[in-house]
Amino acid sequence: AVVSTQSTGDKVPYFLTWARYSFFTFLYPIGVSGELLTINSILPYVTASGMYSISLPNKLNVSFSYPTFLIIYMLGYFPYLPKLYMHMLRQRSKVLGGSVAAEGEKKNS
Repeated sequence: AVVSTQSTGDKVPYFLTWARYSFFTFLYPIGVSGELLTINSILPYVTASGMYSISLPNKLNVSFSYPTFLIIYMLGYFPYLPKLYMHMLRQRSKVLGGSVAAEGEKKNS
């Protein structure tokens, strides 16, 4: 609905804009937590079953450990999560107006 409203040139209702830039504040951490908990809960099964892992020797002479990949994937969230979250806060303050995060950045500048 928002996309079709934007393409016709009509103004998007403020509530939808506010919801888009506000609900992420709690939905994003919930989503990331859910993903990490789900991956963590399947690690024992993936490790025991050898699912999606390739062991040596084989025709290509290549090995791949899916459990190790999942662990690296989970650890990869930690350096980028704060950066992405802060980016969204900056976008929110830019679109909706001043916020605590934006005021803090102005004071530090």
